[in-house]
Amino acid sequence: MKHSKIAIIGAGSVGTTTAYALMMKHIAAEIILVDINEKRCRGEILDLSDAISFCCTSKLKTGTIKEAGQADIIIIAAGARQKLDQPRSELININQKIIRSIIKDMQPIQKDAIIIMVTNPMDVLECVAQEESGLPKKQVLGSGTYLDSQRLRNILAQKLNIAEQSIQAYVLGEHGDSQFVAWSIAQIAGIPILDFPGITEKKLETIATQTKNKVYELIECKGSTFYGIAACLADICSCILFNQKRIIPISSYHEKYQSCFSLPTVLGESGIEEVLPVKLNQKEQQLLEQSAEKIKTMLKDI
Repeated sequence: MKHSKIAIIGAGSVGTTTAYALMMKHIAAEIILVDINEKRCRGEILDLSDAISFCCTSKLKTGTIKEAGQADIIIIAAGARQKLDQPRSELININQKIIRSIIKDMQPIQKDAIIIMVTNPMDVLECVAQEESGLPKKQVLGSGTYLDSQRLRNILAQKLNIAEQSIQAYVLGEHGDSQFVAWSIAQIAGIPILDFPGITEKKLETIATQTKNKVYELIECKGSTFYGIAACLADICSCILFNQKRIIPISSYHEKYQSCFSLPTVLGESGIEEVLPVKLNQKEQQLLEQSAEKIKTMLKDI
């Protein structure tokens, strides 16, 4: 196991739940939690430490931003929280300043470290982190549309009364309002989804909208989301730690579009190993280009 020390920057709901998920899945040997609110951070560590005897994590502590820069995997979950009816893009001004400050204060960052961006707008801030960190782009990635894709599979599984594991379907593009479902490459047990009994294009449009809007329903009901993204981040870390080379839709930089967004990606111990070429239909290709252009425009604004 190459990577065993994971630093989480941001001791809010996402950061602390991620630490808990990592512990319960027996993924990291050492977890460092960092937050500007040191008292809150210490309290979270004290609470999490009550669970340490039930898992394989050997060390759990608060740390400094400098210590975080020397970790093997650095998860950045610090920043302003998205509000109800607020597009992720509106968070950009305040959160890009926070991310720049964090990256600057971490320097020099361990040369083999992998940074995972979670803070929204995630794709834009991933580009900022790549620029500020000086690390190779393959080592700075974002959680992307992985969680969105899991939401999609969950909705499909419930509607079709089949197991999620039999469904291969991706949400691609921005982790945000310009995301889209690549129905043309979606399959159920090898059957193209449009050929599956009971499926119509109208139903698929409804499912795509439901998937995209689930985050707003969650925010309306409870103010924030954190269980799903925490499980998602733990899974991404597992893929890196154990060099699993699984194909998942995470965000990376695409030179052709000069922006970060999600496509099916091979993830291993060195980070982004390969972004797979996907054969989208004409409509989906246009949606991908529009999503990339939106992210590129937001980058220009900062």
